[in-house]
Amino acid sequence: MTVGHAHVADLEACLDLINSVELTDGVPEEHLPTVQDAIAYFTTRNLAHDGPLRAQASVRPAAWLARVREARAALREVWDAAVEGRTVREGAVDTLNDVLAHAPRQTLRSTLAGVAVDHRHEDDVLAEALARVAEPLVAAIADGDTGRFRICANDGCRWVFEDTSRGGRRRWCDMSSCGNRAKVRRFRSKRRGADETGTTESGATESGPAGGS
Repeated sequence: MTVGHAHVADLEACLDLINSVELTDGVPEEHLPTVQDAIAYFTTRNLAHDGPLRAQASVRPAAWLARVREARAALREVWDAAVEGRTVREGAVDTLNDVLAHAPRQTLRSTLAGVAVDHRHEDDVLAEALARVAEPLVAAIADGDTGRFRICANDGCRWVFEDTSRGGRRRWCDMSSCGNRAKVRRFRSKRRGADETGTTESGATESGPAGGS
């Protein structure tokens, strides 16, 4: 079926899906616990139509939701590998290649002013929606535009984001939370180190005279 509108994802939509599993002090929190939550992710971003998604998900809800999470994990793996400069696991590559194979095809239609671009929906509406989500990440990799891909430096968070700061030196997802916690940890670590050093030096001072008497 050819339609006269476009569903377009940006990189932020892709990151929203990846971050829908959020670590809180290292403990995963699932933000897409149900089929309804996953459908809302797509529809609120105009990436797919509600009706076809619901109809497809109603056949095998658990398997449908598992496909969303599998694609999400593959996107996460690709992002992490790009940031960390390492090889991507083959399973993630295979998963995303399968998703991308269902990307909607562009078509042309005549208009009074000439011609316009449409798209033709695939039968697998979930795979098509996931392909839209994956495409901005794939495009960034193809363009070599991954230099500002980031993972939060807080190991208990690991939120993924694109660094849009002027200097390109952002390390944390949020300076007021993860950034400040990291600074507090560093301060406490230095304070403990200073206290331990002071204790050692104090003990040496006291034992010196005793040993010499």
